[in-house]
Amino acid sequence: MNYFPSYYSIEDIFVTQEKVECKVNTRLQRMGFLDAGSETEDLEPGRTINLPLWYIKELKVNNSYFTIAVPEIYKNVHKAVCEAETTHIELGRLHPYFYEFGRYLTPYDRNHVIGRIIFETLRQRVRHLLDISKNDGDQSKPEQRLDNIESKLHEAGVRTNTLYVNWLQLRGNNICISELVQEHQKKRKRADRSEDEGSGDGGSPSSKRITL
Repeated sequence: MNYFPSYYSIEDIFVTQEKVECKVNTRLQRMGFLDAGSETEDLEPGRTINLPLWYIKELKVNNSYFTIAVPEIYKNVHKAVCEAETTHIELGRLHPYFYEFGRYLTPYDRNHVIGRIIFETLRQRVRHLLDISKNDGDQSKPEQRLDNIESKLHEAGVRTNTLYVNWLQLRGNNICISELVQEHQKKRKRADRSEDEGSGDGGSPSSKRITL
């Protein structure tokens, strides 16, 4: 589960490649190339540009260069959160990494909206995740309804529920011998076989040779 960023995580790379709308607060010399519609070499205040998340997360929260805008996907979810109807939202369609993306943006949200939205969204949907995980016939899970984290939680819930049902029905109570015990038994059998072969030459003590 990718709850924490990892340099080698493919999911984390996908999330940090997302573009975020930012408003320029001060004149940035020779940074006009960041705005495709800019006709000047410098980036003037008041312009709106899109920057990748991997660059934004390296900025200080109270930086004087850019103001981070709350993405529309979280504004669209806000009404459903207030009305407790988030189970009908297709988070995967809004953003495949809804929670991870919002978690990165939370420190830069000056109105503290994103943090409350992602918390309330998951709080309201976790019971729904539990219910569909217990449904054995839910094999055709719509990908657009769940985001990446919810999909992994759903898969883990299905596996856990299957193990629990098997335990109740005494299907998974077969005790298996560990590999170490199996290997030890094989060695004992080979040793016993060697002793039997050594004692099968007539049984006369005088016909046996003792090797030191």
